[in-house]
Amino acid sequence: MSQPDGPVRGRHLALLPDRWADDCEAAVAEGYGFVRTDLAWASTEPTAGRLDGQRIEQLRQAAAMAHERRLGVWLRLLQPTVPTWFDNDGAFTDDRAAARAWPRWVERAAEAVGDVVDGWVPMEAPYAVTVRSAPGDARRQGEVLHRLVVAWRDAWRILRGGPPVATALDVAVVRPAMTDSQPHLDAARREDAMRWFTWLHGLTTGEVAIPGRADVELADLAGACDVLGVACRGQVEAVLHRTAEMGPPRPLALTYRAPAGSDAERAEATARMRDEVAVVAGELPVGLLTELG
Repeated sequence: MSQPDGPVRGRHLALLPDRWADDCEAAVAEGYGFVRTDLAWASTEPTAGRLDGQRIEQLRQAAAMAHERRLGVWLRLLQPTVPTWFDNDGAFTDDRAAARAWPRWVERAAEAVGDVVDGWVPMEAPYAVTVRSAPGDARRQGEVLHRLVVAWRDAWRILRGGPPVATALDVAVVRPAMTDSQPHLDAARREDAMRWFTWLHGLTTGEVAIPGRADVELADLAGACDVLGVACRGQVEAVLHRTAEMGPPRPLALTYRAPAGSDAERAEATARMRDEVAVVAGELPVGLLTELG
């Protein structure tokens, strides 16, 4: 997502056949170098082990349109909605389900479209996935987070050596709800660790460190990304510098989704974010992915 001659900007596009060409033209006009979209697991593998050929062909055609306009195509493989059959098996709350289904999905996706993809985003916002999978249960959240780290490592093992692989970590500046309350301080520290330390320390050292669980070494976790991507809506300089300091030495990318509002308001917010990233880009190798849809 970044090049020696400066940061590359990208835009996230929904995979809508009737709009893709126009959206790609708009991305080129806005100066973007790549687009990111989804290969939706739920609709592409609605039955375990069987891919929907129409979905695969749709993605391949979309990639061809983007490449004709000299846009790279990055692909996200895990969305908030997972296949029903995977969810019924426990999804990432179950060791066997996660260890069996996720690597097979990544392998099938790579076999089906890897030749037309310019970059991979295997999963996005792992902290949100963790909390959504086990709301209000700290012990189960720790288990889910560990499985997600293993899932990331498994995706890296499958995809490394081909198009670059980027994280999309939902880091944030975490503050306690009440600074004079010890439970709130403890909760803030735990959230901070799960958003930041577990992932960036793990990608640097290969050690999985999760609050409330014993630290363990995980083979092939250290350095398991080509681009260190983070999601952020504010405090860009602090977030990117902390990411660079804690994580492995990799190019940085920032994913930004404009807040709700009118088109003009969203465009203005995106422009402000672009300006903030440009300032940091003078100090760090960072690119910007905006999500305008």
